[in-house]
Amino acid sequence: MARKSDADDTSLKRLGGGRWQTRDERFTIEPESGTWVVVDAEQTDDLGLPLVRGPFRSLGDAKDAITGARTSPPVASPLADRVGRHKTEPTVDAEPKPTKSRADAGALTRATPSGRAAPPQREAGSKSPAKPPAEPAEPRWFAALEPDARRQARRMIARLEEACAPDAEGMARRDIVGEVAAVAAFAIERKLEALGPDADPAAVSALLAEGRDDDLGVRWRLVDDDGRPIAINPRKGKARDRR
Repeated sequence: MARKSDADDTSLKRLGGGRWQTRDERFTIEPESGTWVVVDAEQTDDLGLPLVRGPFRSLGDAKDAITGARTSPPVASPLADRVGRHKTEPTVDAEPKPTKSRADAGALTRATPSGRAAPPQREAGSKSPAKPPAEPAEPRWFAALEPDARRQARRMIARLEEACAPDAEGMARRDIVGEVAAVAAFAIERKLEALGPDADPAAVSALLAEGRDDDLGVRWRLVDDDGRPIAINPRKGKARDRR
């Protein structure tokens, strides 16, 4: 089979919610507060997560950044040096564990009618130590967050999982660490899907101008470059023929 050309790799397909992706699915362009960022699925940052490039002022600048990323050498992670040093450092043998004597072991055993030794008995009044419940493993990028931000990240991931969001953890990371309004974009997509393909333009305009999703805990509104809210009032006229 012939290999795809570079032109096919760099062309973009629309994902919805203002996001674009290259045909080889390596780069994803996402909106961020009036700018654009590029998520590189093949390179990672110092936390081992997909590398986020940007922000860029326009979609064209983001496309140019993708072209440059394909020709530039991979970004070296600052953790690679630490891993290399750890592999070359000598390891320290663990201290030997003390062994029990035969007399100690026999003191807690008893004979059975068959003559075989029964399992060791616990001393009177002793209780087996209770194992602490295992805590769920947290994503590595949590370590760089302050306690309040870490709690916010846990709540956000839980809400996204309840809403059946794809890659809830990755979406929360882009929203908190990458400062991309990923959760608000997902909330708007859900609202648009609920309106249906034959939704009234006035309802769509009102939704994009301002809205909120209490289940996900996000709000949004349409603003200009100076941060001023934009009010959209669709003109009232004759209904268009949609046939």
